[in-house]
Amino acid sequence: MQDKKNFGKYLYEKRKQRELTQEELAKKLYVLPSTISKWERGVTYPDITLIPKLCKELNISEHEFFTSCDDFEKEREKRELNKYHNIQNFVLKGLSVGYILGVLICPIVNYCIDKELSWSWIAMFGILLAWTITNVPFVIKKKNYKGIKIASMITVEIILLLWVIQQVTKGDWFWKSLIIATYVLFFFWISIFVCTFSKINTKKKISISLVLIAIVTVTTNPLSQKVLEITETESNIPNVLCAIIMVISSLCFWFHEGKKS
Repeated sequence: MQDKKNFGKYLYEKRKQRELTQEELAKKLYVLPSTISKWERGVTYPDITLIPKLCKELNISEHEFFTSCDDFEKEREKRELNKYHNIQNFVLKGLSVGYILGVLICPIVNYCIDKELSWSWIAMFGILLAWTITNVPFVIKKKNYKGIKIASMITVEIILLLWVIQQVTKGDWFWKSLIIATYVLFFFWISIFVCTFSKINTKKKISISLVLIAIVTVTTNPLSQKVLEITETESNIPNVLCAIIMVISSLCFWFHEGKKS
């Protein structure tokens, strides 16, 4: 709407330079004075059939007219982009503040309650992983192998988090949990390599990633029960339903792109 108002102001200034009233210009263009008013107030644009006559009456070229339109459109896109960046920066700064508070508060609370640092280590490594997922993609500016860099950080941090959990809980299940994590990360890395090195279009990359996630969703629960030797099995139906939805979504991405091409 703002670009219409700016464009309307441009028409107003050109009309004033020609020393024409709205009624006089409307009469020359065979339109109502209210139509000229709407153009100048940014309510509507001139009909394309009126542009040659309008340019003649305002003593401007059609090139100048359309250039001004392009300038206002570029200005609008620039404002939208700046607005997006401002929102992005606000969200990222808010997340960063939250992470910093979490890192500072968790050890204090942990020590006040337990007189030692225990579960706060888990919380802090979890916060580090969350920060890597939400903030690091915007911190790394270079696009070369950006996905691989982030995936490498996530992989290392997941393994460290599992190790920290074992140390805090004094369990002996680290290697078993590492087997499960490795299985999930295997599909995660396939998706990363497809998105990084494959030359297929973006929608097909999303389609393949969704299929990989669907496979992990269906198979991880049974694998976890077997590796961790859990006797009481849980229903896998919710995971299967989620996987079906992802596969359907994957097909929509794949064939929709195919129709466009």
